[in-house]
Amino acid sequence: MEELQKKEQSLAKTQDKLDKYKDYLLGRGKLSPSEQTMLEKYRKAFSWRCKGFSPQHVKQMLMQDEGTQYAQAARILQEATELYGRVEEIDKEGTKRILVENLYIAMSLAIKERDAHAVIASVKEIGKLSNVYTDQPQLNPADLMPKRQIVFNRVTVNNNYQSTPEENADTIELE
Repeated sequence: MEELQKKEQSLAKTQDKLDKYKDYLLGRGKLSPSEQTMLEKYRKAFSWRCKGFSPQHVKQMLMQDEGTQYAQAARILQEATELYGRVEEIDKEGTKRILVENLYIAMSLAIKERDAHAVIASVKEIGKLSNVYTDQPQLNPADLMPKRQIVFNRVTVNNNYQSTPEENADTIELE
């Protein structure tokens, strides 16, 4: 029970600490120079996670780049995750947009290098991810129409014959 209370208190302190960063990101506050430096560490850790590095690798890079201890690097990564969100939960559309942006960068580099094959490959991949090309066959309009029942009543006009609808009802099923 005590352990649970300690964890809740620790989480509350972390959330209170991150509130000023959240306010700053929403344009409702200002940060001191030391807080700006910490925000840059959070951004760096989160961007490395977005680039596909594992949490362990990000911690090692933080230790090398920032000269921090392992515990501090782990805390930075945890707080960056709380601040920006879990990278694993990025939706498919967001991942697709990131890939398209990277392909545009690759295409611009290929244009600078005058590599026509790389430009063409980039354009094709951008088209695939942007759903420009559709590999799905066109649907037949008849397949989209629901089946209906149509009932016709026969009435003889010349002989002045009138019958009940039950006698002369023909049912046709359309497919």
